[in-house]
Amino acid sequence: MAGRVCRGLCFIAGICAFCAGSGFSAQVVDRVIVVINDQVITQREFNRAFLPIKKSYEANLEGEELQNRLEETKKALLEQLINTKLAVSLAKKEKVEIDETGLWKRINKIKSYYSSEDAFLQALAEKGTNLTEFKKEIREQMMAQEIVDREVASGIVIMPAEISEFYDKSSEKMVAPRRVRVRGIMMRKGADSDGARKRIEEVFSKLGKGGDFGELAEKYSEGPYAPKSGDMGFIVRGQLLPEMDEAVFSAEKGKITDIVESGIGYHVFMIDDIEESRSLELEEVSDFLREQLYRKKFEEKLAKWLEAKRKNAYISYK
Repeated sequence: MAGRVCRGLCFIAGICAFCAGSGFSAQVVDRVIVVINDQVITQREFNRAFLPIKKSYEANLEGEELQNRLEETKKALLEQLINTKLAVSLAKKEKVEIDETGLWKRINKIKSYYSSEDAFLQALAEKGTNLTEFKKEIREQMMAQEIVDREVASGIVIMPAEISEFYDKSSEKMVAPRRVRVRGIMMRKGADSDGARKRIEEVFSKLGKGGDFGELAEKYSEGPYAPKSGDMGFIVRGQLLPEMDEAVFSAEKGKITDIVESGIGYHVFMIDDIEESRSLELEEVSDFLREQLYRKKFEEKLAKWLEAKRKNAYISYK
């Protein structure tokens, strides 16, 4: 659990920026902008993390709102990088070692997001780095994670009484939404919308004459659930397109909807089962509540740990 929380916080800024960013030509600038103990942050390093975020903001924001968001992000990102470098410095002091197998497993996971080895290396080049430098960054991030796991996460304990108390305080929010089990038959529009409409009407007619929904789905449906007799499993409102949602959630158990048109095709649904909204029991949500309590304690303890370590660290902005 500790590792999952740690990976979700500030110590993966570099990885997140790399995976999320589309290609850009990073300006090669190797000026030191911050010194943290025996570690440094360079302008190139900062740019690799910041430029993909900047590009995303520029695509969705403009004017004063864009500038304000960029300034806030610059400050927050720099603090994240400082925290990571501080943790790396402390890890080195404690002689934390990262095993090569684990290191390459992490790198290969990132590689898997790319179509080939060449595409991965090209992405590195476009971001102004290379495999050797990237490997060093991943190693340092893993070292930071390890020292935080040792000094922050390992001492966190969640007692059963805490979970019960948390549940009592928030039980009114612990509600399972109404959900329905649905089967579907779909005809894709493609270039022949009229043909798709005709095919769904023919299937709809067969259903009206008592045809078995599952058999007809397997035989005629062009949707992804055809091999499973059209069974889409349980869904909650909001999982489908609005027009589908409306038809499915207004139908009664055992009933077949009218033909529904969407942007991708024509659909008919059958409601196999309905589970009404209900309050969840403690046993059903205890794991979720334990995770929430753990995350809260972790974040609080991490903030205090970083504050204490920063007080005793050498941090110089250049």
